Amino acid sequence: MDRLEADLYRENIKIAPISVRIGAYLIDTILLSFFITIFFSSAEQERINIARETIKKTYSMQNTQTRLINTPDLDNSVILEEMRIATKEALEILLINMGLYIGLQIIYYFIFTYYYGATLGQIILRIRVVDSRRFDKPTLHVSMKRAITKCFFGAILYVGFIVAFVDKFYRTLHDKMSNTIVIVA
Repeated sequence: MDRLEADLYRENIKIAPISVRIGAYLIDTILLSFFITIFFSSAEQERINIARETIKKTYSMQNTQTRLINTPDLDNSVILEEMRIATKEALEILLINMGLYIGLQIIYYFIFTYYYGATLGQIILRIRVVDSRRFDKPTLHVSMKRAITKCFFGAILYVGFIVAFVDKFYRTLHDKMSNTIVIVA
């Protein structure tokens, strides 16, 4: 029996089941998505939709070939330059909005973990994040480190979360890196 297991047993602390953690993560994702849709104006959302459509149209071979073939009187380099500019603007809009979304995620996870020891999804499902050494709410530094690593490794094909399925205490990569553990409240 290792130190963490002995401490959990001595303190009569139960590890949060992985299914409940997944549920909390889904609740948080839904809440964040809802907040984002309210946060962005309808004009901003329209710009994002136009950007997506522009990228789809630009990269569909049939559309590109049709525009180039049907305009023999225009210089095709003008058409290609217009497509390049439209695609560049669309990608910039999408990247800026992705950056804002990731930034809001980091702020959300940081603030709730630091002040409450749990996100809204975790509060609803009655689980919380604690420091694995003190079994208390994470410190400022630990909360920020956990939020950043959660967003970073979560964004890369959920690699950070896959680790929980093979860990004895269901710790994700961001839990291991920040020395935290999720327990039943």
